[in-house]
Amino acid sequence: MPVQNIILRIESLLNQLPKSERKIAQYILENPQEIIRMTIHELADHANASSSAVTRFCHSIKVNSFSELKVSLSSLISQPEKKGFHDIEPNETIASIKNKIVSNSVQAIQETAHYLDEAVLDNIIETMRSADVIYVYGLGASWLVAEDITQKWLRLGKIVSANQDPHITATALAASSKNTVFFCISNSGETEEILELVDIAKAYGIKTIGLSRLGNNGLTKKVDMSLNHVRAPEAKFRSAATSSLFAQFLTVSIIFYAYVSKFYNENKNEIERSRESVLKFTKRNLDT
Repeated sequence: MPVQNIILRIESLLNQLPKSERKIAQYILENPQEIIRMTIHELADHANASSSAVTRFCHSIKVNSFSELKVSLSSLISQPEKKGFHDIEPNETIASIKNKIVSNSVQAIQETAHYLDEAVLDNIIETMRSADVIYVYGLGASWLVAEDITQKWLRLGKIVSANQDPHITATALAASSKNTVFFCISNSGETEEILELVDIAKAYGIKTIGLSRLGNNGLTKKVDMSLNHVRAPEAKFRSAATSSLFAQFLTVSIIFYAYVSKFYNENKNEIERSRESVLKFTKRNLDT
């Protein structure tokens, strides 16, 4: 298994931590090698915080103890490649840009896969299978993920609807039966239109699934089932957003293939039918 990137996880949550825990996080990011040799009390002293704040910080980043945090840091530091997130700089070579984008994306993908809760994933799979209709919504780059969800589950014979107009989506949700699912995507977890649509869905008894970045954001709090991906803090050229998008696509793909595997026989037939339909359509267009 790949070593979890605890540095990337801390960077991802940094701005959402309480002040005392943020001081600890910043000290760790600036001095990762020194932390490995420190006690919890020494770290607290160096970060001008309390030992209890260090314990709370560990819980905030989903680490069981300070000892486990040190083990994760030690494993990460022992690797030869660059750690953490690295944004694009002026006048970089194409080779450097390639290395940074690949490194950022791989780290975000690996840490997201490590963090995903398998019990939540299984619950989502069961909910989507039993739903009569799946409504999907996302804004901006998140719309690309919404389209990916739509295309994947249409292949399985599900009724899936995605519309970029939030008014149409709101109307559809209000007119739906309770055996409906609303799957929404928001990188920040604070997109106003999406939070309002979640409120509408819940008011009509519709089950809600949200995909957003790791942290205690509005979408995570509102939805029935929450998925979170890891991302680095935004920077000038927003290469962090590219890594986040890859992590979102990964999350959707994990749900899709787990769904297909769990209900293999019925999904195998549906995928074959959809493939045959596309091939026939393509052949007709080539013949005309």
